[in-house]
Amino acid sequence: MSASLRPARTPHPLAGLLDRLGVLILIIGVGVTMGLQYITPNKRVLSVLTALLMFGLTWRLNIVSGLGVMAIALPFPRTTSYGNTNVYIVTFMLVIWLLRVTMRQSAPPRRSPIDVPLVMMFISYVVSFYNVDVADLAIALGNFQMMAATWLMFYLVASVPETRKDFERLLIFQAFSVLLVCLVGIFEMTHPGQTLIPGWIEFGNLTSPGASAFGIRIGSSFYDYELLCEYCAIHALLILFLFLRTDSILLRTAYGGLLLLVMFIMFATVTRGGIIALGVGVLYMLWLIRGRLTMVGVTVTSGLVAAGLIGMNWFVSTFTRTGNMFERLAGSTVVGLVPENRSVVWPAAWSRIFEHPLLGHGPYYSPLSGAQIYHWPHSLPLYLANNVGFIGIAILAWLLWILFRITRPTTNDLRHADFLQSYMIIARVQMVVFLVDEIKVEYLRNINYAFQVWMMFALMVAAHRLLAREATAPADAPGRAPRGGPSAAPGHRSVGPSIHPALDRRR
Repeated sequence: MSASLRPARTPHPLAGLLDRLGVLILIIGVGVTMGLQYITPNKRVLSVLTALLMFGLTWRLNIVSGLGVMAIALPFPRTTSYGNTNVYIVTFMLVIWLLRVTMRQSAPPRRSPIDVPLVMMFISYVVSFYNVDVADLAIALGNFQMMAATWLMFYLVASVPETRKDFERLLIFQAFSVLLVCLVGIFEMTHPGQTLIPGWIEFGNLTSPGASAFGIRIGSSFYDYELLCEYCAIHALLILFLFLRTDSILLRTAYGGLLLLVMFIMFATVTRGGIIALGVGVLYMLWLIRGRLTMVGVTVTSGLVAAGLIGMNWFVSTFTRTGNMFERLAGSTVVGLVPENRSVVWPAAWSRIFEHPLLGHGPYYSPLSGAQIYHWPHSLPLYLANNVGFIGIAILAWLLWILFRITRPTTNDLRHADFLQSYMIIARVQMVVFLVDEIKVEYLRNINYAFQVWMMFALMVAAHRLLAREATAPADAPGRAPRGGPSAAPGHRSVGPSIHPALDRRR
């Protein structure tokens, strides 16, 4: 008899109870094991538990939630015998995504606007191995492995979001990840040189001669105060955007508190570059939304921001063991057009490029080149030119130009009814902050932080893809939001509420 003609079987009443009981026992067992591992850690047990937890969460949850779990975990990798845990996490997500694509539970991979330059960048890294010394091959392969993982993560995040809701959820997950990074920074500030989680998050190796002159300069999970400062500058804009977009008092309070925390951590790094880059970004943002500004609003807001920054700097320099940011800014000097602390390393890094100007030295930066000792270049263009030559620099410039172009905003309202259109303002400003700060730092110096940069790029491409899909979809396509927002009437393009009530009354 056909299976379709068989009488339906009533599920056993104990089946559901046993399923829930099994999950409960599993959660309790994992919790007890992790508690014991915190007291007496064993790195192999921790690695297996983390892998099982990540795989279980990402498989049981939908793919967007799995990406959210990945976003939260990426700032806190752990070195293992076979590589960084971020490589495992990205690989897990890639396998799960491909399984879901095979079962038609997720959409297949999509093209992105930066496919061609990204492939060319991959080729330039491969070709650069021609100049890698055998003694440095292991380091170069490790760095290349991490770069490949960041590119795979980029395609995951850029391809998965199908709706605005998916994209907004990813931003919320990223905000929670920012909170965790800041909390780790608070621990480092209050417990300098100590261990948060044995064998995982330890700050005993952060003391450097340059840092002692400015007090404790925290680096959080990136172990680098310059990169942490850039991270805070970029994500302060994201938190500000989420703060402006929500109407919930509770969420506004949460995002407002997180924004203050991010700025506090930023001042605790005592790093000038990120502060200057954020200042340039804010000025550019004001230019983008200039049509919605009023003189009174700008004056009052500027005064409040200035008072807040002065108060934040006073609090950080008085009640913590970090330095005074404004004093360091006031003491800045330049040699010609070069900052004083870059006047030696930049010319040396520039001269080193011409040893292999086309292909570069390979995906690593060695402090030794023959009998010459080189310091870190402290500049992304100089660092990358040493890695993959002038060809690689040209490819990177092409890639960044495409990202800058696709983030061109089509509105000047941060509270526009269309979430994605207003997000493009923040995405463009984040690009400006990144480009300005990378003149004096290189994100590739740290394999932890590189994932955060490509996460930002992936979110930009995902937003662009969703907007482009809606722009080419038929007007009556299901799920397509009207161009002026969900409540826009036919023939009328709503621009949403203004940041300033006076402008609404004028309208």
